[in-house]
Amino acid sequence: MDIKQFTELQNIHVAAWNETDAAKRDELLETIYSEDVKMYDKDFILNGLRSVSDFIGKLIAEDPAYHFAAARAIEPLQDSARFYGHINTSGGPLNSMDFFLLEDGKVKHLYAFMEPAQ
Repeated sequence: MDIKQFTELQNIHVAAWNETDAAKRDELLETIYSEDVKMYDKDFILNGLRSVSDFIGKLIAEDPAYHFAAARAIEPLQDSARFYGHINTSGGPLNSMDFFLLEDGKVKHLYAFMEPAQ
């Protein structure tokens, strides 16, 4: 993948994680995540597009302050990339770092790291 494709991954990732309409969110996720994507958090693992989309929907529905934004440009490395973001929540802002492992041009594994913003 080239930098243009990684930038598109970043833009769609941010859009999907802010999308309130489940059908639109699913459409966005399908363009960048594999059907059997795994998302790893310190407390759980999500398996598949449906689980990830449902999780995003729950975040949005349960926290009216929720908003996800890029902190800086995605940083590609071979078939992987890291992406730093900011997450606004009712409980206070968070800093995030998502690490993507890609196969065949789509995210196969997503590792999500979060910490309270300073």
